[in-house]
Amino acid sequence: MREMLLTHKDVLVRLEQIEHTLSGYDEKIKLIFEYLKQLEKTKQENLEYKNRESVGFKQR
Repeated sequence: MREMLLTHKDVLVRLEQIEHTLSGYDEKIKLIFEYLKQLEKTKQENLEYKNRESVGFKQR
């Protein structure tokens, strides 16, 4: 009976350690996605700038 309780206690302690380790990753993953969104927005703005209609003197 003691062995069974100790085994379960070890498993619970290990799960708590894993949960504690992974809790910081959520914020880091969110930050990565925010950076990716900013990068995509910048690329889109650059593409729109390149494809704009030019204004001014046109040679024939």
